[in-house]
Amino acid sequence: MKSLNIDAFLPWEIGISILIIGIILIYIGNRQSKKKDIDLNKIPFVKPTTKIILGSGFVLIGFIQLFPFIFR
Repeated sequence: MKSLNIDAFLPWEIGISILIIGIILIYIGNRQSKKKDIDLNKIPFVKPTTKIILGSGFVLIGFIQLFPFIFR
């Protein structure tokens, strides 16, 4: 079987923190996207879709960093 040659470049502790940050970003982006009222004085600096996409990338990178810890 051929390997994907994906290797961790950070310790697993940092990988789990990246994973948690990604989950938090996805949660915040999802909550922000469900708000229907628009207040022009409180315009967010970052759109909710950007937070969700960035959080998904963090979850993916964090999961890759956890490969050596999970598949021992």
